[in-house]
Amino acid sequence: MSFFPTRQIFLEIGPLSITWYAVLSILGFIVAYYLSRHTLLKMKVDKEKIEDFLFYLLPVAYVGARLWYCAFEWQRYVKDPISILYIWEGGLAFHGGVFAAVIFSIYYCRKNKIHLLRFGDAIFPNVLIGQMIGRWGNFVNQEAFGPVVSSESLNWLPDFIKDGMYIDGAYHMPTFLYEGIGNLIGFILIRFIFNRYGRKKRGDLMYAYFMWEGMIRFFIEGFRTDSLMIGPLKTAQLVSVALILIGLLGLLGVYDRVFKNYYPFKKEKPVILFDVDGTLIDTIPLITASYKHVIERHALQKELSPAEYKNLSGPPLEVTLKELYPEADGATIDQYAREYREYNLAHHDEMVKVLPGVVEMLDYCKENGYAIGAVSNKVESTVKHGLAFCGIDSYFDVVVCKEQMEKAKPDPDGLLKGCALLNKGHDDLIYCGDSPSDVMAAKNMAAFSVGVVFDEERKNAIEKTHPCAIITEWKQFCELLKEEREWSDNSTLLW
Repeated sequence: MSFFPTRQIFLEIGPLSITWYAVLSILGFIVAYYLSRHTLLKMKVDKEKIEDFLFYLLPVAYVGARLWYCAFEWQRYVKDPISILYIWEGGLAFHGGVFAAVIFSIYYCRKNKIHLLRFGDAIFPNVLIGQMIGRWGNFVNQEAFGPVVSSESLNWLPDFIKDGMYIDGAYHMPTFLYEGIGNLIGFILIRFIFNRYGRKKRGDLMYAYFMWEGMIRFFIEGFRTDSLMIGPLKTAQLVSVALILIGLLGLLGVYDRVFKNYYPFKKEKPVILFDVDGTLIDTIPLITASYKHVIERHALQKELSPAEYKNLSGPPLEVTLKELYPEADGATIDQYAREYREYNLAHHDEMVKVLPGVVEMLDYCKENGYAIGAVSNKVESTVKHGLAFCGIDSYFDVVVCKEQMEKAKPDPDGLLKGCALLNKGHDDLIYCGDSPSDVMAAKNMAAFSVGVVFDEERKNAIEKTHPCAIITEWKQFCELLKEEREWSDNSTLLW
């Protein structure tokens, strides 16, 4: 085994050799993948789906890049077609890999109920970093270079780069380096600046990538001396013009208007999920009385104010009891929880009522074809009894309760299960709730959060979580649904 036996070889093991070109191109792919994975996990795309996407995308992109290159260099391969397989010798056309990746992504996203444009926004800006790293493979191979230049014009470069630009008896312009710098600048501009201040809709980051890649490549390609050609025209420049147009039309919203009835530009109705207690049903008096019942039986160190009693609503019962009685062991907390639930059930029907405007709002949602569900930290029997008692149980396509959740809110597990039970993706999801844990459950999966504020004493706590919208009456929610907007929370995806 030998490391670095030649300029182009990274590792040699007997007859097997691994080139720097292969190492750097794969490294660029891996870095872009992990940057994208970070965002996709925030969007709560299933980890296995992300890994499957990588598993298939890598060979698809390489095949696309190789076939594209060979198609425009066919005279080199027609006499020895088997050499098409010799990718370790170099000869990958980046644009071919991009087109193959886009086609595969369309298939993969449709199959897995992932919004293609949102997926593209998470991935394409990071491709620029992968390209930047991959260009160093061109440097090692002494390819992707520009015209002959004087030795003095390269004195500003480190010696190893200058020496690497000495090709066929002359110094050449390091166009690989210029393109790599352009890729890095583009990544910073798109991922951190445009994403925060310029992005208007889904797909904009992807379109910005197409425009930036097209402009940088068109300019750099004008200096390269080893370009693929179609007659007298440079292939990469023609493709770059196409990419610029694709990106510009996307940013201007042309596709959204022309193809508004077709995937992925068709506007899908969002899934709407609701918290129950304090959101749809006025259970605050019952919750307060139930906690008082337990507290009066098992004295606390301090007396709670009315506002503090109201704020007990939201987190799981056992969590709240543990906060109230930090010294109690698990068995004691279970006992207190049983006492709470027994009192709660016994007095439920005399103290609970549906909140104003809920029935009218649910009628509007059903009449307009929205899939709706309820997600609560409470046990199933209590939740379903409350919905049925208030006469609104028939509106809900799914009800997700404590028994179905692996983790309680503010973890988004219940929201994800609700979408799965509805057989819907979660890229367009609204979650409405009256507590900070409800808002954070939505934010923790980058869903659209609606803070429901019917009590001024709880308004400040809701506002601190920065929900996407705040409503004080349910008719405001019906008006919100009429707006043209993304039903997700891009602010949670900013770095």
